[in-house]
Amino acid sequence: MSTLTGTGGLIRLILRRDRVRLPAWFGLVAMLVIGVASSVAAAYPTEEARQAFLHTTNGDPTQLMMIGPIYDSSAGGLAAWRVRGQAALLIALASLLLVIRSTRAEEEAGRSELLGSTVVGRHAALTAALTVAFAANLVAALVVALGLMGQGLPPRGSLVMGLSVAAAGWVFAAVAGLAAQLAESSHTAGGLAATAMGILYAVRAGADVEGSSWVSWLSPFGWTQHMRPFAGDHYWPLLPVIGLILLLGAGAYRMSARRDLGAGILPPRLGPADAAPSLRTSLALAWRLQRGTLLAWAIAFTAFGAGLGGAARSAAEQLNASEALRDLIERMGGGGRPADGFFAFVIYLMSQVIALYAIQATLRLRAEETSGRADIILTGPVGRLRWAGGHLAIVAAGSGIVLAGLGLGMGLVHGLSTGDPGGEIARLVGASLTRLPSVLVLAAVSALAYGLLPRLAAIIPYAALGLCLVLEFAVELLGADPAILKVSPFAQTPGLPVAAFTVTPLVLLAVVATGLTAAGLAGLRRRDLG
Repeated sequence: MSTLTGTGGLIRLILRRDRVRLPAWFGLVAMLVIGVASSVAAAYPTEEARQAFLHTTNGDPTQLMMIGPIYDSSAGGLAAWRVRGQAALLIALASLLLVIRSTRAEEEAGRSELLGSTVVGRHAALTAALTVAFAANLVAALVVALGLMGQGLPPRGSLVMGLSVAAAGWVFAAVAGLAAQLAESSHTAGGLAATAMGILYAVRAGADVEGSSWVSWLSPFGWTQHMRPFAGDHYWPLLPVIGLILLLGAGAYRMSARRDLGAGILPPRLGPADAAPSLRTSLALAWRLQRGTLLAWAIAFTAFGAGLGGAARSAAEQLNASEALRDLIERMGGGGRPADGFFAFVIYLMSQVIALYAIQATLRLRAEETSGRADIILTGPVGRLRWAGGHLAIVAAGSGIVLAGLGLGMGLVHGLSTGDPGGEIARLVGASLTRLPSVLVLAAVSALAYGLLPRLAAIIPYAALGLCLVLEFAVELLGADPAILKVSPFAQTPGLPVAAFTVTPLVLLAVVATGLTAAGLAGLRRRDLG
């Protein structure tokens, strides 16, 4: 029997099982790119307006960090710049989750062992998952290309734009395939792949802020950026993308051939034969299950914050050189302090990324339920609310720890350069923690979806986060009424350290988060598990 026997059947199984998730994940990315492109012409109708925007943006370190430079002032060039960062991250995350779900999660649940008892080859599951992921990215690329061409943009640039987005998805599908062989649990495998994605995006961000073009070649996000749709239309950066995919794929297949089904290359750390007294509560168990992911996020954001703190001085100089940006910071209440404006903008954006941690950590409840481990716990003297409450408490505390790590990294490095590390740490940690209620609202949406609609729990919170991003695009590019941002929790918190602190919106967000969580727990209490 070939090691690939049964691949076709597993592909059909993945398509059948994920018939809703696939269009939602990859279709959302394609529609985001097409929608933003359609708004650029209206937002910047003249060449003079586009040129002015190009010069302002390429001098703004926050935009360089989050998205990168603009390479061309045409409508296509601005559209490609505006959406490439978000689209690359979203499609990379979708590809990562798809491969982990179709490989390691299936082994962890025992379904792969059941299928393996039939005529299914050893590498069939990995091949099927990668095939579906690569095909989904390719379809998304074609939809993007056709959508952009339908708006009158050049065909070559439209195709390059679609491929540049899909290339990010291809790379991280391969990264996830390798992570699925390394780790024994789907949670750990997803954490490894997501950490790699964050580090590589940070490398690209640092390279663009510092203007180091050679450093950007150390990241796949830099490779796709160098494809420059509508600004040169380069296909050749796909060569290192293909090379890396082949290398990661070869490693994944080699590891798949060497390990036992259900096991990972990295052996799990075995605990003591007898549980410590500290593990006698549901809260302690939740901490034991969640601490690895929390530690990875906290370390990553502390390090990322340190990098931002080191770049703050040069970023402030660039911000100060732009009259438009100085006026913007003054309107925000910054009193002409560009460094504070830089930090406020960064904290605002990073809080949206940290919301992904809160969603992921909350959905650990669903993973515990579907794996059957929750049933074992709940057969003892532990109620559902106590069990779920332990996990949600870790989510709330963990979100605060990650936010504080971001502020600590920025404050420490920036404070050392200004001679006041204690003061800067206090200011920036406080500014970061002010965003905690916004993050917890997204965690509460996850808890609500898990309690009431568990089968859609993996879709609803991510859709809610995507809606917040879409509303920001509508206000920024379409000139929509800023009042629509009132539904976004991220737009409600004061933008410290430039804005004045107000407690009212924080209290309101806390009330909303509490109400949503309570509704979710009420639903969990009444429904059947599984």
